[in-house]
Amino acid sequence: MTADSHEPIDVRVARRLRMARLAAGLTVREVAAQTGIKDHSILVRYENGEARPPLHRLALLARTYGLSLSALLATDDALMPLIAALEQADPQVWILVASLIDERR
Repeated sequence: MTADSHEPIDVRVARRLRMARLAAGLTVREVAAQTGIKDHSILVRYENGEARPPLHRLALLARTYGLSLSALLATDDALMPLIAALEQADPQVWILVASLIDERR
């Protein structure tokens, strides 16, 4: 694990929300318009860690940015692509990965 796992989750999520929005090439005003959030300034507050988004809003933002909620909440940034890939994979891949993990235990 990297330093991410020692970073408080609210700080980590705030940072990731901003990174994900920027990676999606969106402004906070565009995200607000796409998601139906009336006041774009709440998005700025989420990204600055000044406010914590409720779970339903966090899930909406993750979807808007092309992420899953579980990837957004991962304990380590390096796990985000792996989680995203597993969630998009065929269930047979999950079974294979689970069996490989069980073999190593």
